[in-house]
Amino acid sequence: MELRRRSRVSVAFLISLLLVLSFAGDLCFAENRRLKNVQVSLRAKWTGTPLLLEAGELLSKEWKNLFWEFTDLWLEPDKGSDCLTAKCCIHKIVVDGHSVLSKPLGSVFEFSRMLRSASPRLVLYRQLPDDSLSSYPSDDEADSEHFMGDLSGPISRVKAEPFLISRNPRSPGGSCCWVDTGSALLFNVTELLSWLDTSAKLAVGSAEQPELFDFDHIYFGSSIASPVAILYGALGTECFKKFHVTLVETSKKGKIKYVVRPVLPSGC
Repeated sequence: MELRRRSRVSVAFLISLLLVLSFAGDLCFAENRRLKNVQVSLRAKWTGTPLLLEAGELLSKEWKNLFWEFTDLWLEPDKGSDCLTAKCCIHKIVVDGHSVLSKPLGSVFEFSRMLRSASPRLVLYRQLPDDSLSSYPSDDEADSEHFMGDLSGPISRVKAEPFLISRNPRSPGGSCCWVDTGSALLFNVTELLSWLDTSAKLAVGSAEQPELFDFDHIYFGSSIASPVAILYGALGTECFKKFHVTLVETSKKGKIKYVVRPVLPSGC
């Protein structure tokens, strides 16, 4: 009798122990399952592109005019002037991006921004300044002669040094922005205003026009039959703001076809 009782107790103890171990195993498995995350990293063959410019490209994919709405928002007086950290700037980028989108698209915008999906488009823009700057003299020539395209005659073409896709374009003469009209390279607003006075007297076919592409940002108020002015520069720089204000005002008057190609030259 005593032996049977001990056997029953032993069996009951073993069953209880197995149940406890099984329950503990399920908890550990569930805990491990909850803690598992998928982490994906992508290494591109080019240097990083500015988040502010990426945001403009993302919005442009949804609707081309959103690029200009976002640009105007960022250029509002004192916009970003109180931002002293990268975190603050990113917050403002997200807020402005959401403000021009519906709520569902805002979520897509945030996800795409984190994936850096617009970076390849900006790398494409990096290749375009090479042709534009081929008419800009080398540093040695720039020291001896101030360069500005002559609208009435041919421009001497000096081949620019080719740059790798992984690098930002060179800064011509230290300028972070310039306007390409096809016949002139303009590096400040004074030169731009001088060209605008001359261009008003020219027919579109009388001067060389720069080639445009489907992905170019063409200002929605631009006149199709007007001379083309392409601004190479980056939103967030002071020179971009100065050029943009003048070009928008002139474009609204129907005098030019205003185009932006977002690039940030080295050293800017």
